[in-house]
Amino acid sequence: MGTSHLKIISTSQGPIHKFTSLKRKLYTCNANIYFNKKCLKNNLTPTYAKLKFPNTSPASKFTQRKATHMRIKDEIKFLHDKKQQLNYQIYHLHLTLANTWNNTWQYITHTTERKLQNEIQKTYQNLDKKLGKLSQAQTIQLQQRHEFYPKVINNTNILFTQCEMTLLQKGLKYNLHTKQGNWIQNLALKAETAIQKLPSSDREIYRHKVTDRINTLQKNHHPQSNPKNAIHEGKIIRNT
Repeated sequence: MGTSHLKIISTSQGPIHKFTSLKRKLYTCNANIYFNKKCLKNNLTPTYAKLKFPNTSPASKFTQRKATHMRIKDEIKFLHDKKQQLNYQIYHLHLTLANTWNNTWQYITHTTERKLQNEIQKTYQNLDKKLGKLSQAQTIQLQQRHEFYPKVINNTNILFTQCEMTLLQKGLKYNLHTKQGNWIQNLALKAETAIQKLPSSDREIYRHKVTDRINTLQKNHHPQSNPKNAIHEGKIIRNT
């Protein structure tokens, strides 16, 4: 009787090990689903979902975020499909072993479940630690701001005032926005001086063109809302 009992155990060890392995894969799959859903909820990017795009425009940043989220969602769909297949295999194997072991099968499943629960609990603890590290690393990365190089570096012994440094930081292409109050009249006088050097037969034609242009400038001329700043900038340039 003892020998036959040992034979039954030895022949059933393969299916029992397979059942345990399938249950372990199922619980691991559930843990991975939990991890990926947490990443989506907390806007975290796991290592496998990091995709590289040329970071040259806001559009590329948007595409990178969208592609990362799509990658995680696809991973979750794949895991759910895998979970369904594992459940199907476990169900049929469970029926086969239950018919083989009868009342003893309940004790075997209880022992297997307790062992697997202890294992998967450590897996969840490791995943929570991984989520914490991802959250800390990616939160610090978001808080970092790009530091630009200074526009003006003073390599001389001259001490510039704050106003002078502000003006220099505007760059070499900066143009003063101030004009003299009578600049249109001066422009008309300069045009007349140039017309006097033309042949007498062409002077009236060009005077008519200049008059139209001057009238247009006067209509479109709007006094500056804050000319004091521009005048102050001009004084700074003249004094430096």
